[in-house]
Amino acid sequence: MVRFVPPLLVLAVFGAATTARANPEPPYAYDARVAGMGGAASAVTENATGLFHNPAQLDAIERFSVTAVITSLLVNLRAPFAGPGSEQDSGIQYAPLLFVGGVGRVHERVTLGLGAYVYTGFGGGYRTVDCIAYDDPTVCDDPDYPGRLEPAQSQEVALFIAEAALPVQVTVTKWLSVGVTLRMPWGRQTVTATQETTNGNENTLFFGRATQQISGFGIPGVLLGVSVRPPQVEGLTLALAYRSKVWVDMEGTTEAQLGLIGGEPRTLEVPTTTRWYVPHMVRVGVAYRTWHDRLTISGDFKVQFHEEANQAQVFGLDSPFTPDTKAQFDWRNAMVGALGLEIYARPRFPLRVGVSMARSASNPDTLTPFSPPPGIQYGVYGGFGIDVDPIDIDLAAGWGGGPAYQRSDAAPLCTPVDPSRVEGRSSSRTVTTSGGCPGSYDVDSWFISFSATYSM
Repeated sequence: MVRFVPPLLVLAVFGAATTARANPEPPYAYDARVAGMGGAASAVTENATGLFHNPAQLDAIERFSVTAVITSLLVNLRAPFAGPGSEQDSGIQYAPLLFVGGVGRVHERVTLGLGAYVYTGFGGGYRTVDCIAYDDPTVCDDPDYPGRLEPAQSQEVALFIAEAALPVQVTVTKWLSVGVTLRMPWGRQTVTATQETTNGNENTLFFGRATQQISGFGIPGVLLGVSVRPPQVEGLTLALAYRSKVWVDMEGTTEAQLGLIGGEPRTLEVPTTTRWYVPHMVRVGVAYRTWHDRLTISGDFKVQFHEEANQAQVFGLDSPFTPDTKAQFDWRNAMVGALGLEIYARPRFPLRVGVSMARSASNPDTLTPFSPPPGIQYGVYGGFGIDVDPIDIDLAAGWGGGPAYQRSDAAPLCTPVDPSRVEGRSSSRTVTTSGGCPGSYDVDSWFISFSATYSM
């Protein structure tokens, strides 16, 4: 008789696409003008992208303006899959970030608009992973170790979160403008990766392939903005923006190998649900325009409140044989500062430069191969524009990265599945995924941004 042993399925990679989840948010979205200035946008943007950065800035639109932006983000990750010495590069991963929006003046004091943009876009992973372990890479030399992948397998993640946006801006006085953007999110995530399983009473570790596809809509949120232009200081703009927390409820299916049943690997398709949070955000900005409007200096500081929103992500798996899975993040608040400069050396041909510095939200104890490393990340940017009324064309490029993070010891979650990672009993079990394994973690990113604005 074949004895069926309910396995303990741990979908360890399904909460792992943290690079795609804006930790921290890239300063170069959107548009190419502010991207070339390091992302110091909240007091500078003067077209429809204000609905994303600071809707109070939409008072700069005279009659009507429409903007389209495409940003090509290239990312290379480096991380271990089997402990120190097993680090490998992901290879260049491509993430398109798109924006299209239009804003029109309906009253001398009021503008209305409509826009849509990709808030987060990421697709790719590690293509040739040949062993998955924890803190000891020497186990990969054992031909009987179940984490040896022969042939090597890819670990692929794709995440797409978009928002539709409806902005309203009101000019209160000549020096005060306020605005609000209603945001409506939608998300989709697909994963094809190798996951860990224990075969119940046999207590043996097994690694099998799993595929997940989930999508869904989120609750609406708002972006509030205020811009102040003190009449005492000509050319000065002070800006404040607040983005409310929203969440995206996604559902779909997970198809995973169960492990060995009767000596043969079996698969199971499980209905799956999860919720992802986009955290509260506050940003302040300042811009000063001088030299007959030929020179603009801008600065921004932004805080993303991940500590309140992104402590963990739970994947509900609707099957008596598969417990829910929890990806533990324990993220900190991310902070981003940016400085930018724009100069018209010649009429209609602006040149731009910018720098940024950010603190990652990642926690060293929950790192995965898809996590940006903890610590400080830097960015350098440059760009130029061509102003040919009624069309403005802008182009920007830049690099972001920082020192690799070296972890020498194993965090408590860097273990095979054991009772310490299981909460609850029977059908109400929740298993926490592994993380915080030793090794070197690094990320480098490059981008090219192009935008076109038509105004009348």
